[in-house]
Amino acid sequence: MKKVIIIMAKVPIAGTVKTRLQPFLSAEQSATLAECFLRDAVSKAKSLSNELIIAYTPVEKRDVLLTTLPNEQIFIEQKGANLGGKMFHAFKFAFSQNSDTVVMIGTDSPTFPAQFITQAFEMLSETDAVLGKTADGGFYLIGLRKLKKEIFETIEWSSPKTFEQTARNIENLNLKLSFLPNWYDVDTPDDLKRLIKDLSKNPSIAPKTFEFLESL
Repeated sequence: MKKVIIIMAKVPIAGTVKTRLQPFLSAEQSATLAECFLRDAVSKAKSLSNELIIAYTPVEKRDVLLTTLPNEQIFIEQKGANLGGKMFHAFKFAFSQNSDTVVMIGTDSPTFPAQFITQAFEMLSETDAVLGKTADGGFYLIGLRKLKKEIFETIEWSSPKTFEQTARNIENLNLKLSFLPNWYDVDTPDDLKRLIKDLSKNPSIAPKTFEFLESL
């Protein structure tokens, strides 16, 4: 079974990423933190699968991304009118590469265990879709064995309703849905405090992130 992992990523440019952490962090520090999140996500994914796709935005900053990451994975541009369209396009590309199951993660949940990705692939041998919910009502992981465009439609993205509406869409399509444990994104200063506390106990879950935060 060919297992593919997609990472949805924003190119880490000052003033465009992790802006809700300012003024707790400067724009440059926020961008460096976002870069660490991305590097840790790539390391986590590569520890589990050689089939890795980075779906990135904005396209004009591709050179920055290639500098940030070694060119050992597939890079594709995020295409679509909204986040749902971009996710669908990335899944469609992955399945076009003869993938049997595809798991998509972002970079905002640097501490969720790699085991959750393994668990998602195991679940997809018996289920059609997997979701991992975040504390703010979104999701940190979505895995699919069957791709339907309707999964990503009529959803209020980046809202407390995102997870609930996505799960509803999947179930309305009569697809079997399984769930991973809840986790959290790092978007606000309170989230960052929780991240620092978690990393102080176990730096190895996100080593690049820990190294940067230790240097501040």
